[in-house]
Amino acid sequence: MNRLNAHTLVKSPLLLGAIFLLANCGKTISPENPLKREKINDGVTRKIIVEDKFEWAQIFTRIEANTADGDQKFKVQVRSKQDSILWAAISDDMIGLRVGKAVIINDSAAFTSTLLGLDWTGSANDLAKMTGVDIPFPYLNKLLRGQLIYTETALRYKFDEKRDVWITNHAISKNRNVYVELDRRLHVKHMTISDNKEIINIEYSNVDEGTGYPMLLEITLNSRPDYTIKIEVIEIRTEGPYNTPFSF
Repeated sequence: MNRLNAHTLVKSPLLLGAIFLLANCGKTISPENPLKREKINDGVTRKIIVEDKFEWAQIFTRIEANTADGDQKFKVQVRSKQDSILWAAISDDMIGLRVGKAVIINDSAAFTSTLLGLDWTGSANDLAKMTGVDIPFPYLNKLLRGQLIYTETALRYKFDEKRDVWITNHAISKNRNVYVELDRRLHVKHMTISDNKEIINIEYSNVDEGTGYPMLLEITLNSRPDYTIKIEVIEIRTEGPYNTPFSF
């Protein structure tokens, strides 16, 4: 073998490796197109897409709210259409009696309860005045499905090797900031939503393999450390469309 051929053979693997690295540098990744052979080092950045593949979802949950005044437990059936409708039927966890039902369409909502003799309609702003927590209604659907709140399709994430997560931090409307952590499979692991009035922390775990939706959410408020909400998902269906009956 002459020197020219030997030199070419040595260069070829290096050249192929360089081409592979250049092709993957800055490449957008997603759960359907994950990093495969590349070793992820601390500080590596990538554009990542986390998309909801299902237009309709029916999610059966058990919700436990712990407050300074005591604990409350409910079973809540949620039917939702992506970015459009969120409907919920709420039942007492102990006796199974229907407590009420609610519907959210865009930025308006209604709640009715024959048991409590209550009918309420209003906007997200009206609800914020009553509860002190200002979260636009369209966010609720995304948060329950373990999806991100943002306007761009792909966001740039930085890898934190010590904690083994991808991290992004971005601003949204109303002076809000969103901090997100993704695990190696690109599922949301943690989210913090903060503004001038409140900081909301959400821990996600036990991901459903079929949908990528979380099976357990734990929500805490910085302003009320003794107030926590745990949402345990019992079953997820995505056949749709689902009936969302409600009379205003």
